[in-house]
Amino acid sequence: MRKIIFLVLLLVPLVLTACLPKIGSSTAPVSSNEFVKGSSVKGFPAVPLIPKAQVLESYGNKGNFGASFISDEKLSKVIKFYDESLKKLGWEATLKRRSETNYVYNIKNASQEGSIIVNTAADGKKTAISIFVSPR
Repeated sequence: MRKIIFLVLLLVPLVLTACLPKIGSSTAPVSSNEFVKGSSVKGFPAVPLIPKAQVLESYGNKGNFGASFISDEKLSKVIKFYDESLKKLGWEATLKRRSETNYVYNIKNASQEGSIIVNTAADGKKTAISIFVSPR
C-alpha cells in the first residue's frame, strides 16, 4: 500500500495568465536527470497549481516532468479548481473518476501531454496531487 501511495504522490504540473498559481515557467527544459525535494525543477511546464499546495518533490529529464504535492483543501475543491483552471492555461483535459477518492485528468496542449492525479492523501484529511507531463 505504501508503494502505491508513494507512486501516486510521485506522479503529479500548472500556470494561468497572471492570477493562477503555477508550477513552472515552461522555459529552459532540463536536459539531464534532475530530482528536487521541496520545490519544482527548472523548466517544469506551466500547469495550474492550487494555491498553498506544498511541493513534496519533482523531477525532470529530457522534457519529461513529474511532481507531487499535498494540499489542505478538500478533494472536491481541488477538482473544481482544475476544472476551471486547466482550460484557462491552454490545456485540454478529460476527467476520469476512478473511485470516490481518486480522480485522473488526462491533459494535453499543442506541445505536451500528461496527467494529473488527485486523490485523498493517506491521512484521509489532505489531498494529494501528482502531475506528469511529457512532450507530444
